[in-house]
Formats: sequence, C-alpha cells, structure tokens
Amino acid sequence: MKRQVRPKLVIDYIKKRQYGVEQVSGLRTSIENGMIRLDWKNPSDDAFRGVVVVKNPFHVPSSPFDGIKLYGGPDSYTYDNFGDKEVQKYYAVFTYDDVPNYSEAAWVGYNVES
Repeated sequence: MKRQVRPKLVIDYIKKRQYGVEQVSGLRTSIENGMIRLDWKNPSDDAFRGVVVVKNPFHVPSSPFDGIKLYGGPDSYTYDNFGDKEVQKYYAVFTYDDVPNYSEAAWVGYNVES
C-alpha cells in the first residue's frame, strides 16, 4: 500500500506593535511661492514609516480620515496648494508604523493674516 502525504495547516502568528510611534514635533506653517508650506520633525523611532497630513476647514482633524489628505509618506514637509490661502483652516499630522498604528494628531491652525 502506497503512503499518502496529507496536507497540514501551519499557522504562524506575527507579533504586531500595539501602539503607534510618537507624534511629529515642531509643526509650523509658512508661505512659500504663494503656497502654504508645512514643516515638522519626524520621530527617530525605527518603527516609523511615514506621516499622513490632513486639512479640515472647520475643526482640528481627529483622525487621518477626517478631512482632505494632502500628503502621505516619510518626508518632513509638504505644501498645500489646493484651495484659498485667505481662508482659515486646520492641519493635522499623524505618524504611522507598518501595522499601521496611527499617532495622536500634531496640529496647527492656519489663520489669515490681516
């Protein structure tokens, strides 16, 4: 009698981080070439993968999905060249890791200069 090899189910669990990395620091706005520029300092955590920058004209964004996404990636600056720079708005930057776990918002309000 020939012996049959039967398939086996093997489950390997991957340990995931439970919490996100720190927030960005030093978030600020400035005007450059007629656009609003946002600058910040990324955390130095090895698990850091990038940031999501969100804009909302009504309130401080409470999550990475609460507004208009302006940027997603590992850089430490971006531009807002969409919309009117004469309108008050709020920006939030959320860091994420590879799970992805998101940090709390680092935010700044943009006020129209009189």
